[in-house]
Parts: sequence; C-alpha cells; structure tokens
Amino acid sequence: MSKKLSDIPISRTNLPKHIKQGHKLVFSRKDLSPREADLFALMMAQMKSSDWVKSTPQYTYTANQLSEWLNIDSKHIGSVLAPAAERLASYKVGIKIESETEDDEFDYKPLFKNIKYKKGLLTMVPNDMLESEYIEYHHGFALITTKTFLDLKQEYSKRLYELLSRFKKDGFEMHFIKVDILKGLFGLLDERGKLKKNKSSFRNNGVFMQRCIRDSIDRLSNHPIVRKELLFLESKTGDIGYEVKTQGNRISEIKFLIKWHEKGTYHELNTQDALQTVKEMIAKKVTKKEKLSVPELTKLMMAYRYLEIDEEANKVEKALQSYTEKENVEKTVTEDEKSELESLLELTKDIDY
Repeated sequence: MSKKLSDIPISRTNLPKHIKQGHKLVFSRKDLSPREADLFALMMAQMKSSDWVKSTPQYTYTANQLSEWLNIDSKHIGSVLAPAAERLASYKVGIKIESETEDDEFDYKPLFKNIKYKKGLLTMVPNDMLESEYIEYHHGFALITTKTFLDLKQEYSKRLYELLSRFKKDGFEMHFIKVDILKGLFGLLDERGKLKKNKSSFRNNGVFMQRCIRDSIDRLSNHPIVRKELLFLESKTGDIGYEVKTQGNRISEIKFLIKWHEKGTYHELNTQDALQTVKEMIAKKVTKKEKLSVPELTKLMMAYRYLEIDEEANKVEKALQSYTEKENVEKTVTEDEKSELESLLELTKDIDY
C-alpha cells in the first residue's frame, strides 16, 4: 500500500561520511551511469530510518550543494543533472527474491517515486515499495565512504567499490561468486536474465574479466583515496585482487582478495605522527633487525602515503600483499621534515620489507 508523501522536504546541510546500504540493495541488479549512481548515492547518504516513520520522505538539494558535492560548475548543474534525473525517474532495480530453488529470481521495481530538478532544486522521492530494502539492515549492510564513491568516475569501478564495501567487517571473508551472478550485479543482464542488447560484447568472459574486474581493480588500487582504505592482495597465480575457479578453460567463479585498512589508520594521522611511525619502524628493521608484523607494515604504509612518499609506500604494499597471502586529509611537509625524511630514506635503500 502506497504511503502518504511527507509535506515537509528533508534538507540536510552536511554530506554524511558514509552511505549505509542494505544487503539486498547492494546485491541487486543495477545498471546506473556514474552520474545516476551519484544522485542515488546522495539520497542514500541522507536517508535515515526515522524519515519513514509516518510518510514517504522527499529529499531536496540546492544547486550549491550539488555543485560542491558532485564537483560540477554551478552554471551547468541543470544541463548535467537533468538528463540523469529523467532516466532515473523510470529506472527499475532488480531485487533478488529469496526462494528454495536454485534459480535466481528478481523482482524489478522503480527506484524512485519521483525525481526532478527545477529552479535550482533537486527533489528525490524514493519508491515506498522498496522501503524495507532502503532501511532494513538485518541481512547486513555496506558502509560506503561517500566522498570516495562520488570521486570515482567509471561505472564499473564505482560498482565494485560498492560491492567490496559490504565486506569491511573483520572476519567477514568474501566467498566465490559465479560469473553469471556478477554479470547481473554489474548491470549487464535484462529482466529475463539475458545479456542486454547493448552489452553483447560481455558474452565473452574475457571481455567481462578485463572491463569489469581487472580494469576496475586497477582503477581502485591506483585511486589516491581508495589505496589508503583498501589493499588488493595477490593470488597464488599472480593475479592482483582476485582468484578464479574454472570449468574447463572458462572462468566460472571469482573471489575478490582484499584487506580493508583499520579505521583511522590514515585519516587520523598528522605529519608528526607519520614521521614518528617511519622512525620507529625503520629503527626496528635496521637497528633491531626485527621483522615487521602486518599491522606494523600497514601503519608504515599509511605513514608513507600520508607523507606522499609513494615509492616506499608501494614497496611496503607489495610486502603486505605477499605477507597477507601467506597467512591467508592532505598535509604539507616542511623543508626540515623533508630533510629528515631524506636522511631516513637513505637507510631504506637495501631494506627488504
């Protein structure tokens, strides 16, 4: 039964740090362009369970907010967002139906009840038929870093980041996922479960692996923010970020190999903390000849990243990838600090982390 629309639009001043998205929405069949995904993300970031208590909420965003949060020239907000909003107005998402059969069945429903951009104001009304999918989290949820997601520009890398964010919790290991299921999650299948006409090239699993998996992992691992949040591990066969199962010569299942860095390892650092970390870790390695643990290597990598010493950070990251596989806010550095770092780095030339 349809709910009454709230008379009072919800407009929040700040952009929330995280997007909380329930398991069913994360693992739904979505085929959103980067701009469409950004608009949907803005609504999800602002949404709270309490918004739905008596009526269907509606969310509004000013042109200034959209310009700042989506990095769009304020003069072009309308021309950039209006086409995306128009497409989203009729867009349907496929929600997996829980059943005892082995067949994957999906129920397709519109994401929005209404969405419009008029006179410098974007208004988004979620579809109340999806209320439970929007705000119920008993099946788990993804905690997606809002600014990182909005900063990603390519549709498949955005989708992969969203999926991987479901597995941030310690001890919650990713499992193998069938390639056909992943094709649905990446928006390649229609409502009948067949490849969309404009996605026919993905019939070849090699094309899917390259464009959706390898290229996305490459973009994420080289993204200046993502690389400080997430580490892609190396498989036994040398693939970065994933391992596969095959049937004959055909890849049938994929498991992503990732490690989320502990909360605060980068964002809570300051220059002095980072310098102190480098001093302590190098002293332990050079003077005491002690092997650094995974937490210590992670801490050292984050310190190097913070100080923008990417060459050393990459060396430590490579060691971390190998180590883990075996186990199965920008600041400026002063001239004195740079000099101190140069002296410290002289000690690292022959270090095998």
